[in-house]
Amino acid sequence: MGEFPIALKGAVGHAYILEGGSPDRLNIGRAFAKGLNCLSHDVTVSGFAEACNACLSCRVFESGNHPDIFFIAGTKATGIGVDDARDQIVSPMLTQPFKYKYKIFIVDKAETLTPAAQNALLKTIEEPAPYGVFLFLAAHVHTMLPTLLSRCVLVKLGETESIADLEAQALAEEVASNITEMDILDTLATYRRFEPYKESREAIANLLDMLYLSYAGRIRQAAIAGENIQKIWYDSIAAIQHTKQVLAQNGNFQLSIELMLLKLNGQSQKTSE
Repeated sequence: MGEFPIALKGAVGHAYILEGGSPDRLNIGRAFAKGLNCLSHDVTVSGFAEACNACLSCRVFESGNHPDIFFIAGTKATGIGVDDARDQIVSPMLTQPFKYKYKIFIVDKAETLTPAAQNALLKTIEEPAPYGVFLFLAAHVHTMLPTLLSRCVLVKLGETESIADLEAQALAEEVASNITEMDILDTLATYRRFEPYKESREAIANLLDMLYLSYAGRIRQAAIAGENIQKIWYDSIAAIQHTKQVLAQNGNFQLSIELMLLKLNGQSQKTSE
């Protein structure tokens, strides 16, 4: 269940992105929303809140008429537009839940959110009401803005850990842990560690996702511990997502990775200080 067991041990996050296959992400999103508003809130040993399927909230949810759980859909064939975002999410969030603990907004096919729609949601997600929870369900996150992604917990679904996955995860953790201590030459030399991923769009996207999660994990841990969150972590998340988008559009691999590494290193900040 990715981040959900952690989230339900008394610290529910306000915004999640579930990236993966359609049946998995929708089923997990529904189960998560149903469990959050379950009146029995039966928490298992793993920490995931399982719905009781018997209380009023669970029964109303199954009827498709839950007053505090919203399924967001675009009103145009082009996707989920700015008017959809404002009418179906921003405005309803202004009022208290009708009856239950959380107002939960489930946005399926979130990759079809237009840039204007994503921008319209930023303030609502950045300054959420205490009762607000957002679930963005997406086949991929390539079209989602870094400003939106950096405000959400990314949960990748339907994946198994292969040797390649473990190697990518180890590289991501090593880069995130050490890069700010490197000089500019060592930072640029780190590109060679990324070069084996050049020929596979899927492999580099997976590595960048793991790098993203390394920084997102630092932000969450600092927030939970009440520690200061370093601005460079947010900047790094934005740089990673921008690089992923550029490469998805066939941008120059070496230039894109080297620019990203310089931003992770903090060179852009150091030169302006």
